[in-house]
Amino acid sequence: MRPLIYIMTPLLILTILLASRFVTWDAIKGVDRQAQIYVQEGSASLRSWKLPQAIEAFTHAIEIEPRYAEAYVKRGLAYYRSQQYETAIADYNQTLKLKRYQADAYASRGDAYQSLGDMQRAIQDYSASLKKRRSTHVIRKRAEAYFKHGDVQKALDDYDDLIKRKPTAMTPPAMTYYGRGNVYLQLAIRGNENRLKLALADLDQAIALEPRFASAYVSRAYAHMQLGDHTLANRDYTHAVKLLTDAIQKQLMLTLLKNMDAL
Repeated sequence: MRPLIYIMTPLLILTILLASRFVTWDAIKGVDRQAQIYVQEGSASLRSWKLPQAIEAFTHAIEIEPRYAEAYVKRGLAYYRSQQYETAIADYNQTLKLKRYQADAYASRGDAYQSLGDMQRAIQDYSASLKKRRSTHVIRKRAEAYFKHGDVQKALDDYDDLIKRKPTAMTPPAMTYYGRGNVYLQLAIRGNENRLKLALADLDQAIALEPRFASAYVSRAYAHMQLGDHTLANRDYTHAVKLLTDAIQKQLMLTLLKNMDAL
């Protein structure tokens, strides 16, 4: 399953089990027990991606306890996963007003702004989150936002920082080398041709760490093209297409088997 994550959703790997990063405050004195039960039910639905059920449960908790910050931040994540980004932002705003889960709320609101294409606000929120708590996950997300915003040097600084740190499950080194390799590619496109070899070295490293990383093959093919090596470029493009085709076929088969089991 792990190779599929790299192949199908290389830029979204960190959405897996995001709900687990929120600390539970069920023991807060004075919180209604039924509201706590609703949050527990919503959290279970969130983990299994039953998003409407999660939203409904968190909403019930908020109706009972209007200042229940955990319900707001988790409902925000459910809305975010449902691609209701503006509604998610409203819940994160409320979480921040309640002065709970601030590092998580800023980071999650940054994700929503990035999904809306507002990189400037996303960067501001990621930076605010990092002031509350250092997180390699958030540094990587900020690096992506910097890159999309065109601040390639700041993106490069964040990726350099990540590579110096010990890798985690949320920031696997293949993803970090891939990200920095793409930054070097962008710098090369802007006229700094000596960065092409640095890009190629990082993409080589990403593929060595994760041989089924289709997006890395695509980026490396582009680097080979820029260096004039069309043979290596075509080889990488061909391999990327094969990996993606295999992954799609496997996913279709898994979906078919799941649907058959449901009959």
